[in-house]
Formats: sequence, structure tokens, C-alpha cells
Amino acid sequence: MNRLFCRLMIAVFLTVASLNVVLPTSAAAELVNPIPQSIPTGAMVKLELVASGLVSPNWGTSAPGDDDRLFVVDQTGILGAIDLESGDMSVFADLSALLVPLGVGGPGTFDERGFLGLAFHPDYQSNGLLYTYTSEPVAGEPDFPVPFGAPANNHIVITEWHVPDPQDDDSVVDPASQRVLLRIADPQFNHNGGALNFGRDQMLYIAIGDGGAADDQGPGHSPNGNGQDLSNLFGKILRIDPLGNDAPNGQYGIPADNPLLPGNTQAAGGAAGCADGACDEIYAWGFRNPFRFSFDTATGDLYVGDVGQNDIEEVDVVVAGGNYGWPVKEGSFCFDANGTDRGFVTDEQPCPNEPPMLIDPVAEYDHDEGISVIGGFVYRGNQVPELMNRYVFGDYNRNFGGNNGRLLYLDKRNVVRGGNIKKSAISELRIHGQDGLGMSVLGFATDAKGEMYVLANMTGVPSGETGVVMRIDSLARNKQTRHFRARLLGAEQVPTPVETRAKGHAHFQLSRDGAELKVQVVVSNIVDVIGAHIHMAAAGANGPIVASFVPDTADFLGDGPFVTQPINKQGVLVRGTITAADLLGPLAGQRMKALVDAMRNGNTYFNVHTSEHRPGEIRGQID
Repeated sequence: MNRLFCRLMIAVFLTVASLNVVLPTSAAAELVNPIPQSIPTGAMVKLELVASGLVSPNWGTSAPGDDDRLFVVDQTGILGAIDLESGDMSVFADLSALLVPLGVGGPGTFDERGFLGLAFHPDYQSNGLLYTYTSEPVAGEPDFPVPFGAPANNHIVITEWHVPDPQDDDSVVDPASQRVLLRIADPQFNHNGGALNFGRDQMLYIAIGDGGAADDQGPGHSPNGNGQDLSNLFGKILRIDPLGNDAPNGQYGIPADNPLLPGNTQAAGGAAGCADGACDEIYAWGFRNPFRFSFDTATGDLYVGDVGQNDIEEVDVVVAGGNYGWPVKEGSFCFDANGTDRGFVTDEQPCPNEPPMLIDPVAEYDHDEGISVIGGFVYRGNQVPELMNRYVFGDYNRNFGGNNGRLLYLDKRNVVRGGNIKKSAISELRIHGQDGLGMSVLGFATDAKGEMYVLANMTGVPSGETGVVMRIDSLARNKQTRHFRARLLGAEQVPTPVETRAKGHAHFQLSRDGAELKVQVVVSNIVDVIGAHIHMAAAGANGPIVASFVPDTADFLGDGPFVTQPINKQGVLVRGTITAADLLGPLAGQRMKALVDAMRNGNTYFNVHTSEHRPGEIRGQID
């Protein structure tokens, strides 16, 4: 977009916005089913467990110069360093003491705040710097107060940290190195955005949601919606220089080519820089909750998954000075806030008081398909050719109250070509060996080689120990896989399905020498477990036990993996490692290869027995 033209359009927009006219509700008809077409199924992949036992992992990345580890953000405040070979995770930083207490309805309940973002400086190997996004208690004077004098729920804090020796895997974040770059007072607990990324320009980009509540209305929200109000930072992508110092607080800089800087004037930054009606830090605007964004490593293009209100989820390709419509639009549809009632999209075109040059999404879907888009990455790895050059993302859950997240991708490869941005249809990734993911999608990650990972848990909230990191892999590469999993459901019981709310996942990882099998089983909504076993039999048949995890035989796992207390909600049921000496029944006395071959051939299943359902309550074929 021509920079002069962009400034002219911004000037027109600010003139309109300065009138402070409340957007009227429209007389247009509500679209009950705005996108009738269903998302079709597409490529099939396999998921390989890399790490488990997390709480609520939502972002993962590599550190420049460190190809062997994946750094994963857990919403509860732990930054974990995962060895991609062994799956072992160590604590790289513990920020939990900085956070607001999580759980808006009390411990174990839903929350959108927490530890939400991480970015390593491109020169990390020489300067040891990294940056975090955290939701912290209200304390002290923020650099940006809540708009319109509303009270703050929490403070969004962007912080710089230092690692003393980035080339030493034992060197971790120095807690004394904390340097706060900026602090933003946030009116509500939800719609926080939270992603951090460095662009090729070595500037730090920050995603901020519209402030929360619903329909971009309420205390701390502009009459026109924060997404369209350039005098505050909510509903925006920001761009700052973390090594600069010309902001009023002296802790960061304002890049001279930020799109809203007045021509031939020096940047002011901070609240003072918003006084002319356009904050100097803004790079793009018109977002509701840009929860995850990423840069295409091959092209530098910026992709955002923007969470919708009641109808539309969208994927945007973001350009400097771009306006992505919220709350005038939700996706490509006009949005009616509907006063104090539920907002909705309409059949009207153009929208009432529509600003100039709104940019529609490259892809969108409605709430028949999911409720919260989770932004991902353009796949630039080498192991999954089906996804090459495609944007891979997901949806948190297909509906509220479920653990039925979805993995999605754009059909069109390289949607940005020669500076032109193309629209694309969406397909769903099929997962080999199971019908759906059976977990809540919380985020995605990429490693130094461009391979992608799914971050998920079985609670959908920041509690429990069911969080996992799973690598997306091609079926063609899995003849000799060392990773196996089974989805455990009552519907899988043989010969008669069991009606139960209980469900779970079993994960297995074979050591490189093939001598040990690491086992972890996570379950939810199950009580009075009396046994957990690996059985040998093909799908649809029953067979003998070949490895046992019941309490009276758990001693062969050292400390014993079995959780003796009844599992009333969710948690780890089994955690341990077995060897050939632990094999039972027809495999007793054989090498581990006998069990592994049976698993690779689809001839094993995992079964969890309870006092109510002694033959088994939840079961799943191992694949």
C-alpha cells in the first residue's frame, strides 16, 4: 500500500472518528447461517507425542542458534525447554508469581489471561535477550491507562529477559534481568491477543485484543469500538523497537516508518503519542482478538488468526496501516452490535458508516464449524509434503463445553504471490487412526527446521496436567515411528460400547535403542479405576494383557505410575517406563520389539477398567 495514500486514508478516517458518532444498529436482516458450505476433510497426517504433563500450552518456538529444543509457553507461567529427541522438558523460566490468579470462576475454570507470548531476539545467540507477554495484577501507573477512565482488570506487561550464556543448554533466564518495556491497563479479562514475534526488520510485533467483554462494547471501549479507535492500543497489532529508548518511559523505541506517525514529525510514543488521535505504536488495526499471529519464514508475510464474536472466525494477511474491520465487520460480513443484546452479522453491503479501505480475510468460516480460531504457521518444513507452503491453523473447539478442537489448513499454497493476496478455501486435516483430535486446541509451534506442533489439552482451561505437544508428521514417514497414541472412549469398548463421560489419551514413546517404552495416560471424568492395561488384539476384538498398570503390579515401574486416588475430573493416570522384563502373557520373555511390532501393526489396544465397568470403561486401539 502506498504510504502517502495510506496516510491520506488515515486522515479521512480520523476526521470521521473525531465526530465520535456511535455506530447505529442496522435494519438489515440477521444471517443465521452466513457460510452454508461445510469445511471438507483433506490431507491425512499422523500426530507424534513429543511432550506431555503440561497444563495449558499455547505457543512454541525455537531460539535462534538452538536447533535441538522447542521452547513452549504454558499459560500458568512456565516457559519449558523441550529436548526434541528425548521429549524431556526443563524449566527455562518460571513467571507464575507475576501473573494474576487464573480462573475467572475460581481455580480450575476458564481464563484468557496468563503467560501468553514469547519471542527470542534475532540476535539471541550474541545478546541472550527474549521477550514475554504476561497478564499481571494492577499495580503502579501504566504507560497506557484504560481508555475513557474505566477501571483495569489487569495489566498487559511486555518484558525483556536475559539468558547469561545462550550457547549453554544449562543456562536459563536470569530472574534479576527483568526489564519492563511497556505496561497497558486492560479493562476486561478476555480478548487479550498475546502473541509476540520479531519481523525480518528486527522490530517486535505485539498482538492486543479489543479489551474484552463482548461486541467491543462496555467500560473501557470506544463508542465506535476500540478496534476502530486509533487513540488506544486495543484491537491492534503494535510494532516497537525493543532496543530503542525514545518512548516516554525510555524503555523502547518507535520505528520511524510506523504507518500512523505524522509526516516529518518525531514520534512521541506512549499515551502522549495517542493524543493526536492515533497511537504511534500501531502497525495495523480492526481486530477483535488476534490471539495468534506469525510471520511466514520464506516471505516475511504476517498471518493472523482473529477470533470472532458470535458468527465468523477469520484468517488475515496483515499489511502496514491495514484496517481489518472489527467491529464494523466480523470477517467479511457487516456486524450489528444490537445494543445490549447478542450481536450478529447481517446481509447488508456496504456496512453503515464503513470506513474506507477495509481489508477482508483471506479465509473465514462460521460457528457451525468452530468457535475460536487458533492462528498457526505457513508450513515450511520438509517432512509433510501435503502441507508444504500452506497455512496450517486450528479451532479451539467445535462447540462450547467439548474437547473437539480441529486442525485446519488453507487449500491454496502461498496465498501471497507477487504482493497480491489471494483468498482461499479451508480444509480439515484428518488424523490417522482416530476420528477427530479429541482435545482442545490451544496453540501451535514451529521448530528451527520448520516442522509444526499442535499444543492441546483435555480440559480447555488452565488446569490439570493433560497438556501435550504433538508433532505433525506424514504417514509416509511412520513405518518405523517411535511414537504411538490411542484415544480412549467408552464407544470403543468391545463387544458392547459403554455410555460414559470418561475419556482419555494414551501416549507411548520408544527410546532410540528400542529398549524402553515411555507411557503416559491422561483421563477425565472417571472414578474408581481398578486397572489399566495394554492388550494384544486387532481392532474390534478382545485379547490378553501384555503389559499391566494396575496398582498391585505397578512396582515394575519403579515408583509406580498408577495414581491411587480416584480421578474425579482429569489428570495423569499412568506415567512410567516399561522394558522387556515387564511384558506379560504371550509376550513374556520376548524382546520389546515384539510389543512394538504389534503396536505398529495395529494389534494392541489400551483399556482402563473401573469398579462400575470391570471389563473396561474406556478403550482405544494403539496406532
